[in-house]
Amino acid sequence: MPTKQDLLKFVTSWTNGLSMIRTAYEKNGSQKEMALKFINKFYLFNEESVLFKPTLTNKTIFRNSVDDALSYFIGGKYPEDTGFALKAYESVDINETNTIIEKDLIAIMGILNFKLINSDESMRVAFTFVLKSSETGLKIKIHHSSLII
Repeated sequence: MPTKQDLLKFVTSWTNGLSMIRTAYEKNGSQKEMALKFINKFYLFNEESVLFKPTLTNKTIFRNSVDDALSYFIGGKYPEDTGFALKAYESVDINETNTIIEKDLIAIMGILNFKLINSDESMRVAFTFVLKSSETGLKIKIHHSSLII
């Protein structure tokens, strides 16, 4: 059974994965390949159904497929998608985490503080990941996030 520390490492790895998509975009335009690796590493889409409510969606609220998640992270399928993972974040801090680790339930929720490069502004996001153990480690079954205004 995973520990609270395992869940924190997972969220940290997830935030690092976002920055890797941005780096691929800046260096050689391979953000689609990197984003697909990110989605396959952190989400269960290729194994079973996933529920995904991203932070910055207004018209197409839910992104419950690989293609819809890909559009959210790098843009493409929906006009409102500008590429969440392509934004220039200087850092992402994880705060106020809460966890549940039980026989049939693994969940972490908290606040992600996205600090933009060359700006005093940051974006505070409340997130919840419901996770499931897979052969390759923990993966997201349900992801809900929303801006804290």
